[in-house]
Amino acid sequence: MKKNTAQLTDSAQIANNPVISSEKYLQQYGIQKSYLTYHNFGSKIVEYLEIGMPYMIMYESLDTKTGRTVSFEFTENSKNYLYSSIHELEKLGERPLHTHDFYELTVVLSGEIKICIENEVQTYHMGECCLCNRNIHHKEIMDTDFELILFMLKEDYIKKALEQDILYDENGCPYTRSSLFHMLFAKNKEISFYTAKEYIDFRINSSFHSDPFYAIINALINEFSEYRAGRRHLLMGYICRFINLLENEGIYQIQSHRAVLSKEEDLVYRISLLLEQRHGIINRQELEETLNYNGDYMNRVIKKHFGYTLSEYARNFRMQEAAKLLSHTSLSISEICSRLGYSNYSFFNRIFQRRYGMPPGAYRQSCGTGSD
Repeated sequence: MKKNTAQLTDSAQIANNPVISSEKYLQQYGIQKSYLTYHNFGSKIVEYLEIGMPYMIMYESLDTKTGRTVSFEFTENSKNYLYSSIHELEKLGERPLHTHDFYELTVVLSGEIKICIENEVQTYHMGECCLCNRNIHHKEIMDTDFELILFMLKEDYIKKALEQDILYDENGCPYTRSSLFHMLFAKNKEISFYTAKEYIDFRINSSFHSDPFYAIINALINEFSEYRAGRRHLLMGYICRFINLLENEGIYQIQSHRAVLSKEEDLVYRISLLLEQRHGIINRQELEETLNYNGDYMNRVIKKHFGYTLSEYARNFRMQEAAKLLSHTSLSISEICSRLGYSNYSFFNRIFQRRYGMPPGAYRQSCGTGSD
């Protein structure tokens, strides 16, 4: 595997680079392309992460004696290798909590990792895992030796994987397995992910054996290392198999936790819920009248939490609706553009590609819904 080597920069250097994803910025550190985007990078308050692919898998290790971390980043079409030194680790420790638009499953391969989740610190040992719902504030504490795998999964991707894990009963009728992810999906749908600040611990019990655990992880890494026929289907299969292993109550003790919203987070939720319901098609005056808050104040709150202006944040919901219409309907791109209030087709194409890493037509083809 070709290795792209990079050293992390400190907060002072990147304070003027609030969005870290552009190829020009990354290439100066040897990274050809990353689909992990940091918003508010260098903020003292909160960072917000997005992935421009259906999933991202990241391997990380820390050796406290040398002060060196190693990371491998895998997506559908990219692989990156990164390292950092003790100086960068000290800066990482000063970074704030972060949140993101995907589910994150942290899997400890060796050693132990401490994770600050909202206002609590949890420690996870070899074989143990933590599943964070979207919008949970957390960060890894870099003060112990560890190896871990991070599964970063978009909701559409993990839903599709679970839906395709079909079994048949004795009468030949198809059915799918029940999963803890389905519980999160249901709660997110019921009360929106902006309030469902939930995470799930998987703690090993005395019957845990490491062989099946490592067998699935190693199989996943082997598939990621090479682009072979059937790779996408096998990856989904291994992810389903690993989730099934975690949900085996004979091996793992499973405990769900829920955090409480602050007043400011409640406003973020209300703004987000309204934008979600309206697919981002709402102006500032309507937001002010509906929520009874000053537009400048709402703009500051959204900027603080996500690194976006209010209008940029609303645009994200339009792009999410565009992606949904591209993957689930036969509407033409022009019709989708018009439905979402865009009169300039070129502008729509440009902002869609900026968010999803490909133009609308290519995105539709990648979803298997045909050409426009």
